[in-house]
Amino acid sequence: MFLVAVNLELPDKEIVAPVDFDVPVRIGRKPEALEGEAVELLRIPWNDRLVSRNHCEATRTSTGVQISRLPALTGRSTPNALYTAQRPVNREALSDPVSLQPGDMVFIGAKGVTALVCLLAPEDLAGALQKFRDRLEEKEDNFENEPLPTQEYDEVAQLDEYSLRLQLRLLQKDLPEQVLTGWSEDSELFTSASVFLENALPGQRGVSCTFVGLEKDEDGVNHKILNPDPNARADFRPSRTLLSRINLDNPRPSNIHIWSLKEHRRVFEAKSLGDQVDWVIIMPVSRLDDEAQVYRDEDGRPVFIYLETRQATEVAAASFVPFIRLITSLVASLLSARAEQKLQDQMAAYFSPGLRRLMQDQDQSTLEPAMVDCTVMFADRRGHSRMLELAKSDDEILDRLDENQRVVGLITEEIFRSSGVVTDFAGDGALGLWGWPNIGVAEHNHALEAVEAAEAILHRLADRVVYEEEVGRHMSAVRIGISTGRIAVGRTGPSQQWHISVFGSVANLGARLERIAKEFRIPMLISDETWKRIKGERNRRFRKLCLIRPAGFEESYPIHELILPTKVGGSEISDEDARTYEDALENFVSRNWDATIDILETLPQNDPPTSWLKKNAFEFRQNPPPTEWSGEIQSFSK
Repeated sequence: MFLVAVNLELPDKEIVAPVDFDVPVRIGRKPEALEGEAVELLRIPWNDRLVSRNHCEATRTSTGVQISRLPALTGRSTPNALYTAQRPVNREALSDPVSLQPGDMVFIGAKGVTALVCLLAPEDLAGALQKFRDRLEEKEDNFENEPLPTQEYDEVAQLDEYSLRLQLRLLQKDLPEQVLTGWSEDSELFTSASVFLENALPGQRGVSCTFVGLEKDEDGVNHKILNPDPNARADFRPSRTLLSRINLDNPRPSNIHIWSLKEHRRVFEAKSLGDQVDWVIIMPVSRLDDEAQVYRDEDGRPVFIYLETRQATEVAAASFVPFIRLITSLVASLLSARAEQKLQDQMAAYFSPGLRRLMQDQDQSTLEPAMVDCTVMFADRRGHSRMLELAKSDDEILDRLDENQRVVGLITEEIFRSSGVVTDFAGDGALGLWGWPNIGVAEHNHALEAVEAAEAILHRLADRVVYEEEVGRHMSAVRIGISTGRIAVGRTGPSQQWHISVFGSVANLGARLERIAKEFRIPMLISDETWKRIKGERNRRFRKLCLIRPAGFEESYPIHELILPTKVGGSEISDEDARTYEDALENFVSRNWDATIDILETLPQNDPPTSWLKKNAFEFRQNPPPTEWSGEIQSFSK
C-alpha cells in the first residue's frame, strides 16, 4: 500500500511513501522522528501553509490506510483537518481518524492544494486524479440542469421589450449614480442598493428589499438587518420560516431560493405588509466567479438579500432574478474590493512590500495571536521630547516634528529591509519584530536580523550624532533595546481597525532595555538570550554590563552592550578595556567594592558604563546590599 501527496495546482509535484503495517508514515512540511523511532517521513516540499510541520500520521490497515492528525505543539493550534475531495467551496471536514481505501483522496485544509491519495501502486495516481476531475465535472453538470424551486429561467424570454430597455437604462445611468458612488460604510451601500432595487422592478407594488446577516441561535435562525431602509415599515421582519431554509453551515453562492404565494400559501404571511406576500426571493451576496465566497459582515455572519413584493407576476419575478443577482454580485465585489484595500492599507503599516506579496494568498489566520520564538527591537529617538519642549515657535515645533518623521521613516525602512515587521509606532520611535509571521521563507536567525537592522539604523543616523559636554563624547540619535525569546504576538482589535501586538516578559524586557540604555548613555543594549544567539557572528564585539532588575520585574537579567564606533555614538571601547570592565564586574558581584573601584579607575573616564558601575560600587560600599543579594542592580527606568 502507498500514500501519495500531490499538489493539485501542480500535479507533477508528488511525493510517494510506502505504508507498511509496522512502520507508520509521518506527514508534514518538516516531519521529525524521535531518536530510534521507526517511522517513515513524507515531507511536503511545496508551499502550502495549511500543512503543519508535523501534521498527521498514516498507518496501514487490512484494507487501506488510516490517517490521524498529530497533537498540537505547545502554543500552536491543532493542525488543519482533513477534508473531502471536492472544490474548496464544497469541502466538508472529516473526523479523525480518516480511513482511506485504494483510490480514495482527502485534502489537507478547507482551501489547501495538498491531497493525500491511497493507492495500491504509485502508477495508479493518474487514474485516481482523472476520476476526481470527472466527478467534479459531473456535479457541475447536474447543478446546471437542476431547476431552482418555483423559478423558471425559460420564461425570461417572455419579458417585454420595455422591461429589457428599463434594465439597460438602470445599469447604464441609475446604477452608477445611486449605488456605485457616495458610500463609505457597508450600511450605506446596502441602503442605496436596496432603494435602487425597490424602484427597479416594473409592474410590482409593495416592494421591500433589505440585506440581512444570518446566524443560528436557540430558536433557529437569527437575523440582523444591515441597511436602515427609510422606505421599509418600522416593523418589517423577514420570515423566520424562510430564513430557516438557508444552509448556514456551508452557505454557497448558488443558494438562491424563490417562493410564490400560489404554491406556499401557508408559509408566507408578513404582518408588516398587512397582507399575504405574493413573491419572495432570498439570495446570497457574493461575486459571480466560481470560487466566490458568500460575503460576511463585520461580525462574521453570511449576508443575504431578502426581497418580497405584492401583486407581482410570475414572469416578472423570474425574469428579474438574473438582474437582482447581478446587483448583489456588484455589491459583493465593491465590499470585497474595499475590504481588500483596507487590509492592504493596514498591512502596509506593519509589513514590507515583499512580505505583503507573500501574504496575499495566505489564510489570514496566520495573523492570529500565537506563542512564537521572536526577537523584538524597541527604537526611540533620543531627546526628541526635550527638543519639542525647548522649541520657541510653532514653525520650530513643526520643523522638529517633520524631522522626527524622517527618522521614524528611516527606522521603518531598515526594519522592512531586514525582513522585520513594525508592530507599533510611538511618537518618536518604532517597535520592530522578527520571526513572525514566518511565511514562505526558510528558517532564519531572527536575532541576527534584528541586530543587523539596529546597526544599519545607527549608521544611517550617524550624521545626527551630537557631541555632549556632560559625558565628553558623541551620543547617538536613537536608543535601541533588543530582546529574544517566546512572545505572544498576533493581530488584535476589531476586524476593521486591527493592529499587531506583542505581549509577555520578553517584549517588556526589550522595552526596558531601550530605557536602560539611557542610564548607560550607549546606543544599544541586547538581552542575554539575544547575545547567545549572535555572539559567534561576524567579528562583533560585546561587553557584559551587569545583572539588572528592570522596573516592574521580579527577576534579574544579564545585559550586554554591542560595542560600536564613536561615529555612531558607541563607546568603541577596546577589547582589553572591555575585559577589564568585566573583571571589575566580577569583583562587584563578589562584593569587593574597593577592588571594583580600583579596577574601574584604570579605564577611560569618558566611558559612561564605567562611570555607572563605579557610582553603584560607591553606593554599595557605603550601604551594602542584603546577604541574599546575588549581584543585581535595580533599574527604575520605564
